[in-house]
Amino acid sequence: MGVWYLIAGLADNISILPYPHDTAMEVLQLLNNISTYKILAFTLIRVLLGLSLGIISGIALAILCHKFYTVKLFFSPVISIIRSTPIASFIALLWVLLDGNLLAIAIAFLMVMPIVWQNTLEGFASIPRELVEVTQVFELSLKRRYEVLILPVLAKYIFPAVITSVGLAWKSEIAAEIIAYTRDSIGMHINDAKMFSQTTTVFAWTVIIISMSLCLEFIIKKLLGRVNR
Repeated sequence: MGVWYLIAGLADNISILPYPHDTAMEVLQLLNNISTYKILAFTLIRVLLGLSLGIISGIALAILCHKFYTVKLFFSPVISIIRSTPIASFIALLWVLLDGNLLAIAIAFLMVMPIVWQNTLEGFASIPRELVEVTQVFELSLKRRYEVLILPVLAKYIFPAVITSVGLAWKSEIAAEIIAYTRDSIGMHINDAKMFSQTTTVFAWTVIIISMSLCLEFIIKKLLGRVNR
């Protein structure tokens, strides 16, 4: 905070860098406006949808790739392309096919899915073959094998991927909203504030985004902790 004050004082231009107290006042003004909560809700819903679809699809695809080598051969280069393609390029490619809401969800999904897919595959690869053979010797059912061996190992890889994906989903979602000018979104209002050189408003929305992302990450960590126990 002290560094922020120092840099803002050196800049001495609110249109370049506002002071922290100015940003805090702007945050309070935004939160005192009932329409802000509608905007936050719509963006949060899109983040959760993109995040959920990315997690579910990443795990499901990893299971298929683990079971069927031909599926892995086909999808591995596809996932590599997705991971290497910039967000802006995806937005430009999908803009003509999807409206702003679906586009934002799709971008979050495309950013999350490869991470979960990769970690889940690494989890499968880390399962000791000796332990698998032990479960076969004792003739454990497939359900029991998953409970005592596979799921605990996979959880060590999937859970960190999910937590990492939360912040990535937020960043990609907001980027898509800004570029696609998604209606009733945080990104749209950041874009408007930027166009009118309302830097304090841009910083205020950024503070709100970071706060919501950290809160969502905290909640997911707590939920995953309970599942793990």
